[in-house]
Amino acid sequence: MLEIQKEEPDFFTIYKKKNKPHSYQDDCNDHRLRNDLRESLLQEQKNQCFYCEKKISNDTDKVHLDHLKQRDPFHELECNYANMVLSCNGGAKEEYCGKYKDNQESWNDDKFLRILPLNPQLEEKSIDALCYISNGEIQPKKSLSPDSQKRASNTINYLNLNHKNLIEARKNIFLQLELYETNGFQIDEIFTYFQEFESLFKDI
Repeated sequence: MLEIQKEEPDFFTIYKKKNKPHSYQDDCNDHRLRNDLRESLLQEQKNQCFYCEKKISNDTDKVHLDHLKQRDPFHELECNYANMVLSCNGGAKEEYCGKYKDNQESWNDDKFLRILPLNPQLEEKSIDALCYISNGEIQPKKSLSPDSQKRASNTINYLNLNHKNLIEARKNIFLQLELYETNGFQIDEIFTYFQEFESLFKDI
């Protein structure tokens, strides 16, 4: 999952002061506003899905403006920008990431990684909890406490981040990395060619 600095854009702050929205679905039902939010999130996430980090576009049919903590059980966070991320659609059958998550139980901070930046004292960085293996899998870091390892593992399963398509894509990145490094390229340079799976590059 991506590590990003969430900063609410001015246009959304102004909109909320003027309209005082309580429900994202009803009170933010404005085509231009939603497109602007997608564009802001797209830039913030460097055109990557927040969860799996595959490259995405701002095509509304191919991207999902997701609420990390689902709207129904977390009404107070519906219009909180920190709770909004862009997600891919998880393949043709919605088999991973945001839409996959929303077909399961509600987000639970006691069960999953606490990655929502609402309480700095409780916030956990996914890059400190997850590691990328050359076979393409994501695993909890062995340095974690047993509780944190369990929650990291639950998070991976909750988002299905080890779906076969994602494993294969990350495995191919590792194979190509070897070729680039053999030719003298630095990790930061290599990422500019792929522009996806940013955490994988940071974890090397």
